Amino acid sequence: MTVHPTSQISGPELLTGMFHTGRARALDSPAVIEETDAGIIVPGHGPVRHGSAKEAALTAHERASW
Repeated sequence: MTVHPTSQISGPELLTGMFHTGRARALDSPAVIEETDAGIIVPGHGPVRHGSAKEAALTAHERASW
């Protein structure tokens, strides 16, 4: 997602644990996006993101590790 009302972060991130039942699987999800050569991401939450899909996925994964 790029924005969510429950988060104070703006930009690529994963939903918090209360929104999914499989944390390990959620943490693996950015790896799928990293493999694409996309320049536009249309997330389920937040505005469209223009730029490297790989960079966005790496940022989301890094933020999820906090």
